[in-house]
Amino acid sequence: MMKKVIKKLLAALLAVAMVCAMAIPAFAFESWETEEDLNKNHDYIAFQIFKGVISKDNPTLSGVTWGSHITNPDDFLKKLKDAPIIGAQFHSIDATDATDAATVQKVLAVISKWHDSDDDSIAFARFVCHYLYSNGAAPDSDIVGGNSSITIPEAGYYLIVDTINFSNGDYYHAYNSFLLVNVPQAVQTSYNVTINHKVVKPTVEKKVYDNFDNQDGTSTGDFGSSADHAINEKFQFQLIAKLPAGRDEGRAYDYYDKYTVCFNDTLSEGITYDGLDSVVIESNGTPYDITNDSSKYDIDISNLKSQNSFVVKIHDVKNCVANLNDGATITVTYTAHLNDKAYVNIAGGSTSNINKVYLTYSNNPKDESSIGKTPESTPVYVYTYQLNNTKYHDDDNPNNVLAGAGFRLYSDEACHDEDEIKLKMNDDDTYSRDFSTEGKGVEMISGQDGQFNVKGLDAGTYYLKETKTPDGYSACKVIPVTIKADHSRNDQVNLEGSNLTNDIVNIKAGGITLPSTGGIGTTLFYVVGGGLMVAAIVLLVTKKRMENK
Repeated sequence: MMKKVIKKLLAALLAVAMVCAMAIPAFAFESWETEEDLNKNHDYIAFQIFKGVISKDNPTLSGVTWGSHITNPDDFLKKLKDAPIIGAQFHSIDATDATDAATVQKVLAVISKWHDSDDDSIAFARFVCHYLYSNGAAPDSDIVGGNSSITIPEAGYYLIVDTINFSNGDYYHAYNSFLLVNVPQAVQTSYNVTINHKVVKPTVEKKVYDNFDNQDGTSTGDFGSSADHAINEKFQFQLIAKLPAGRDEGRAYDYYDKYTVCFNDTLSEGITYDGLDSVVIESNGTPYDITNDSSKYDIDISNLKSQNSFVVKIHDVKNCVANLNDGATITVTYTAHLNDKAYVNIAGGSTSNINKVYLTYSNNPKDESSIGKTPESTPVYVYTYQLNNTKYHDDDNPNNVLAGAGFRLYSDEACHDEDEIKLKMNDDDTYSRDFSTEGKGVEMISGQDGQFNVKGLDAGTYYLKETKTPDGYSACKVIPVTIKADHSRNDQVNLEGSNLTNDIVNIKAGGITLPSTGGIGTTLFYVVGGGLMVAAIVLLVTKKRMENK
């Protein structure tokens, strides 16, 4: 029994000794960096949370008291007890005077149980940062740093904050997560703290769907950097944001109260936005579909008419996924179509149907209102083509244009009704795809100049069939039309091998022209008809005789 009491007493004394000579754990918190930020000299300031003494005999921080920036310890402790995640751990500290050394030791006794970058230490760092800034704490003017280091003149426990000034808040940038560091581990007159630049900064790209009909004759397709579509045909765009992360590299997202990402999308004048299809976040291989949860995102289409742009805002990505530090992609998919203002290619070259997107995002864990901006994405291109046809009689002489001929367009050489490419007539007397009608489309009629042009076709193979032939002429054969588009360069299209211009020639009808009633032609018909009747009677009589034999 006595042995157990002695063991408990020794354990208690050891615990007291450890608290009295407390070495505050060093918590260093990092984020992610890219080359753009590495070229920037980050500026740093420091706030002292605790301070202590170092001696040659005791090279650990001891005799710890509140630091110079905790000017109201009673208020600090009161607010600490209400802090999310960690507050309950300090409820047992009942002190009439928080400046008392015993109270400080009790606070340190709780902190000493935490480990670098665990939930508790991160929550404490967030609390300290927000507390100091909300109370207007001024950093020590003598403690400043830049690029990758800061010099600390006095032993203690410090909050280090990145204060680089980015111009107008619109540069592609992000701030380092604030750091909590314990300095020093040896007796020195000053202490250099090395800061590892790793800044949380997303990237974005835009893709457009293409069915690839023109490339391999199949209906399969995928999202890429360019596509071709018919005017009025609905197709999809994808906006993809990539968030860098790594669980073992600082859990930088955890220093944000919330992490907001906004897609700022702009369409060309020739493309009309039709509606949002989906918003899906994928993290660590797990998809999170938030399409039907309007509490997690907003879509702002108020600038569609004036600027042809819209915004999709994810309020807090952290609230949408299990662990943002595993990295994530955010994919926004929406439907659009080419309208009558679309740039139409009648030859090779570029297009003005160009579309881009950029991100705005949370870029400073200490300031929720601070916003970063990515550069615009690499453009995506949407092509469409015009088929020009001219009807002639006899030959393709400009003086021989033929008006009034009717044509329909088909996707198959057999020209069955179900294969008709339904068209409608535009205000400029051209024709374009009609995806709304259930019945037959409009018949194309050659005008006084002999022309009937189809504006805004997708790449592929089509067939022109003459469905109305002017009097005195024979209908022409079915005419195959190929639009072969190679836009592998994305910003250019090659239409080699395509027949976008067609001269269609009718020939005069052959055979005998019927004269008016009472002429020689009528008598001729009587004679020929009578002869045929006599021949038929002779054949019938001959057949009967053969049967009777």
